[in-house]
Amino acid sequence: MIGRMLERRRYMREHRWSHAHLSEYLDAALSDDERRRFESHTSICPQCTRVLATLRRTLERLRMLSPAAPAGLADGVVERLRDEPAG
Repeated sequence: MIGRMLERRRYMREHRWSHAHLSEYLDAALSDDERRRFESHTSICPQCTRVLATLRRTLERLRMLSPAAPAGLADGVVERLRDEPAG
């Protein structure tokens, strides 16, 4: 019973750590030890695996966006905001 509680605490500690380091992992900014730690947890955590997959898809789609906004886009947004009634 105590062993289970300790294992659960360790799992949750690794879960919080992995969640906090998702961006660094995707940016390849973790050390080798940290990368292994992250991958060890995500290999057994369905929630972290889903979050990681979602972030990867989001990044892929963001990279597909046009790099430059069409001319006058910001002006048009500002005009619409000015024309909107306050409230």
